[in-house]
Amino acid sequence: MAESGKYNVLLVEDNIENKDVITYFIKNMCQVDTAPDGPTAVEMVKNKQYDCVLMDINLGLGMNGIEATKKIRQVAGYDKTPIIAVTAYAMVGDREVFLEAGCTHYISKPFTKQEILSLLKTVLEEEEHDTI
Repeated sequence: MAESGKYNVLLVEDNIENKDVITYFIKNMCQVDTAPDGPTAVEMVKNKQYDCVLMDINLGLGMNGIEATKKIRQVAGYDKTPIIAVTAYAMVGDREVFLEAGCTHYISKPFTKQEILSLLKTVLEEEEHDTI
């Protein structure tokens, strides 16, 4: 948790509009750092311990969110950190693919401010409880 009393969250999102909307939705609850792609996210988690990672799955060219999640799981201190798949993929079986890759939770775009805040509250309170 940040000194401000907010949770440290890494948002991995390549779409500027989506990044801005999600940051706006969660800024009162979380200190948000952003990464535009998988390789940047992997480097960022090596230098800071986040309470949660919001991972877009379709990151465009290069490393996708599934590959980035697998690499983040290999970084010391990130074996149990919540990683929420944030994606427009909502087909049968997609959720299972994300969970197998190392995501702990899933939210489908589009979502409301209340939906993302409720999920983050649940996830972060679970994480806080598990570390006590």
